[in-house]
Amino acid sequence: MYIKAFVFDFDNTLLASDYLVVGSFFKGYEKVMGKKVSIEEVINHYGPDEEGVFYGLMKDKEKAALAFKYYLEEYEELEKKLFKNGFDKEYLTLLKNIENNGFKLFLVTGRSDESTMISLKYFGLENLFDGIYCGSFYGVNKPDSFRKLEKDNSLSNDEIIYFGDTLNDIKSCKEVDIKICSVGMYVDDKSKQLLKENNNFKVVNTFEELKEFINYLINTKK
Repeated sequence: MYIKAFVFDFDNTLLASDYLVVGSFFKGYEKVMGKKVSIEEVINHYGPDEEGVFYGLMKDKEKAALAFKYYLEEYEELEKKLFKNGFDKEYLTLLKNIENNGFKLFLVTGRSDESTMISLKYFGLENLFDGIYCGSFYGVNKPDSFRKLEKDNSLSNDEIIYFGDTLNDIKSCKEVDIKICSVGMYVDDKSKQLLKENNNFKVVNTFEELKEFINYLINTKK
């Protein structure tokens, strides 16, 4: 295995963001619809970017666009409250070490451009990645993002490894024949078990395990 590019998901891979994202969905939905939405309803519509999730919940593009506006406002404020200390310094050192050893570093996420940039700017990460590929209003688009990443950067699928936290990430990587390391650091025990059952390549459940695996990949090149 000869890796040239390390590609990361954002939510629950780089950041424990469940409360941030779901709380912002709650606010956006209630501001437009005048009632609450359950966490199960929100999660059941995951796949598209945030505006697409709102459309799945509301079946109205104008309302979805307005809810997304409120979502972003809440997201920006809530992020400051939840992550007062910024991005984890040890994690940032690990990411910079990847680039310092001559590898490419990319972000492929299912979330919107807007919320992605809010977070990257807040954490001071906007210049960290060699490329950023975000989600789609219409549904899961990570396979397309991987294909575009390969084309944009003259990479083949066997030169890329993805780090993500969901079963959909495993499915997306299988579709384009990219190796995936499933990251269970910020997911519940049931999700950890499902990742273990469905990923026959690599699963890590702690930061130390993630760090050890990444350092192994870095040293394999040398």
